[in-house]
Amino acid sequence: MSAADESQEQPDLASDLAPALDLGLFAFARIGPDLTVRAVQGRLLDWLPPIGAPLADTPVFFGLDAQLAALRDGARLDLPGLRLPPKLETPFDLTLVHEPRTGGLLLYAAADAGVLEFERQLAHERRQSQILADQAASAGRVLREQAALYRDIVENDSDLVLRLGPDLRISFVNTAVCRLLGLTEALILGRPVDDLLDSAPEEVWRARFFTKSASYFEQAASFEQAARRADGERIWIWWRVHWVSGGAEYQAIGRDITDLLRLRADAAARAEEARANAVMRERLRIAHALHDTLVHSLVALSPQIRLIRKTAGADAPTRLKEELAFAEQAVRDGLSRARAAIADLRSQTLEREGLGAALEGLARRFGDRTGVHVLVDLDARAATLAPEVADTFYRIAEEGLRNAELHAQPTRVGVTLAVDETGAATLVIDDNGRGFDPDQPPSGHFGLIGIRERAEMIGARFNLASTPGVGTRIVVVAQGG
Repeated sequence: MSAADESQEQPDLASDLAPALDLGLFAFARIGPDLTVRAVQGRLLDWLPPIGAPLADTPVFFGLDAQLAALRDGARLDLPGLRLPPKLETPFDLTLVHEPRTGGLLLYAAADAGVLEFERQLAHERRQSQILADQAASAGRVLREQAALYRDIVENDSDLVLRLGPDLRISFVNTAVCRLLGLTEALILGRPVDDLLDSAPEEVWRARFFTKSASYFEQAASFEQAARRADGERIWIWWRVHWVSGGAEYQAIGRDITDLLRLRADAAARAEEARANAVMRERLRIAHALHDTLVHSLVALSPQIRLIRKTAGADAPTRLKEELAFAEQAVRDGLSRARAAIADLRSQTLEREGLGAALEGLARRFGDRTGVHVLVDLDARAATLAPEVADTFYRIAEEGLRNAELHAQPTRVGVTLAVDETGAATLVIDDNGRGFDPDQPPSGHFGLIGIRERAEMIGARFNLASTPGVGTRIVVVAQGG
């Protein structure tokens, strides 16, 4: 198709899409076979270089040479979630496809509803955090009300009241004890307190108070004890016991704290949920910061390096050319790693897919990137691991594979995760690469130190075995429970 044909077709398409173009919801551009800009419609693509300029002159497509080349074979390139302030406030998606008739490319831009939904989700999480804070405050009020209620119970003799002789046999009970045990006073008096409250196999009271030391009688003690009501329900009682010297006996006042312990457990669960939300918000903040600082800086650095290479000219020293080429490749690698880190932070892989799927994806990406065969053996019981252990194992596997890629030069890598009946989990990463002497590790490499520190943070055991010319094996064991 000629340029005249393209210009003849374009107004019709632009006319059909005029409402979307005017609202900034959609834009498109034609890219020639030589990857230069031929035509642009829509303000979402105002940032493209001028007509006739190479598409690669914009930082958005810097470092995507391989993907652009693949488009000639019919591939498709998607770049979701872009935002280019201050020109555009609306986030948008880009789709780049091959146009067989002209041999060129078609570039489409559409407002990114996913990012907008992402921002709405953040607002929703803020509201949820406020709800959790309100619920925690409500739980605090309930605790204070319970304390006031307990004081009222004591004042009205509704607490459990016992009198015990030096031999810890019951000499007095109030009606609250009789109701709790479903026994009459006559059936209670004279019985050992440990038998009455079903303390077996441990005699709680006898171990604490049966003594002939006169000084001990002047002391008071408080403790919690499990007991059973008359209907068989298990409850918890808090006891306050002191020696009544005038009556030569112990007096014990007990309160049912079962509901209080449940409230404490509920408050702890809410606090953990709030902590998890805070961690997720922080990860999202870091992802935004990486995108707005590191990625923007890298994409801005590339044109400067290209300008230096052009300015240096063909007569530039060979060393300068090599260093500039190395710098340009370093920018590409850094941009790729930064984009991968942002994707990992935003995707919440472990929460969405679980540790097993996350490790499989990590191994697959490693194999695609390096061409090294990766053997993965995962235990299905890995899904039961605590979130802290799962996250640590994933980060250790990520660092182990990175070390293998950078230093080991292996032809095979294995990732094994096993969980036994006790819940103990073992992660093994081994390769057949260059290896090294563990007593004299290479200087300047801190990956193994980071793995050891991560393992120690969750109380896991770390073991390293390596032999020059044979390979390296890393083993991390986290206990169950």
